[in-house]
Amino acid sequence: MMKKIERILLASCLLFSLSGCTVLNPKDSQDRSTMTYQAATPFVSSDTRVKHVSLISDADVRTEVESGLMDLAKEHFPPNSVTYRVHSFLNYDELDATDGSRGLLGTLRDGNPNGLNPNSNEDFDTGNGIVKGGVILVDIYELDFYKDDQLDGIALSLVVNDKIVYNNQDYEITPEKMQAYLEVTSNKLATYMKERFNEITNRVPILIAAYELNSDAMSSSKGGYVYEGYYNGNSSSFKALSQEHVIVPGSSFSELDPNMASEFNAYKADLLHILPDATFVSGEAKFESGKCTKLDLTITSHGKSVGEILAVIQATKEGMKHFSPIDVQYDVEVINDGRVYALLRRSKGQDSVEEMTWI
Repeated sequence: MMKKIERILLASCLLFSLSGCTVLNPKDSQDRSTMTYQAATPFVSSDTRVKHVSLISDADVRTEVESGLMDLAKEHFPPNSVTYRVHSFLNYDELDATDGSRGLLGTLRDGNPNGLNPNSNEDFDTGNGIVKGGVILVDIYELDFYKDDQLDGIALSLVVNDKIVYNNQDYEITPEKMQAYLEVTSNKLATYMKERFNEITNRVPILIAAYELNSDAMSSSKGGYVYEGYYNGNSSSFKALSQEHVIVPGSSFSELDPNMASEFNAYKADLLHILPDATFVSGEAKFESGKCTKLDLTITSHGKSVGEILAVIQATKEGMKHFSPIDVQYDVEVINDGRVYALLRRSKGQDSVEEMTWI
């Protein structure tokens, strides 16, 4: 499967290239969920990119964390009025906690009063048992939103483990105990940002969301966002989230939405026997509060001629009629022998399918 970040970039090309698309220009759209943030130029990379890769090896998870944070930020920072930068404040040294460093990802102790992981000498109640020395916070992602080169808001993502290993035993953190930890940690981080950096004044809103990893190697779920805190001036608000990213096909997908799983099987069946060589269908689904909101699919074929490749693309497009929910965004890519030949999208609320083909 093509890496998720490549899919996002190619899908953006599709949206901005097709005529008749209602979201060609984000400024003309009233639906924030379909808008795309634009990077402030010239784009400046951050040394945290090395830190992120070392902490989370799965590129798809890293992409879900950052793209999911962008989706949550749209409610507070409209993409048609701001541009983004990455890690303008929390650089590698601010985060790093290896070899006794004093970074935010370290444990709270006398030598590191800003550490956001629990003190290794204090009890932590997981809801399934008391542990010590557990690492809950894995990583922090940062997006900074600017309007006319002035900081207009910040979005931070806390990537957390769903369990703690203590004395060779797994202790899963209950939702109640996780939320209690996240509220305290978010408050501390918001205060730290304002006190540490002069540019972050009280007028700059801060969104802090938490992405909980799924550590079950046998599960087809990769985790998702479970919490959001929003700090605006002297007020703050918190709410629990229920997001999950699951592999398609997979047991989690079938359990969460049996009807869509059945429709996927019918879609897959249409594609399997077009060519003498096997054609594979795989992907990922995003669920929010138990409801599928996005389905990304990859069609992998082995056509030997243009005619065969076009036949696969045609069947891919026609087969999307199998999916009945219209409040889902469907993105499909067709890859033949490692090369992308087509991108298709059926937007939320639409029956028609947008297509871009490279032949």
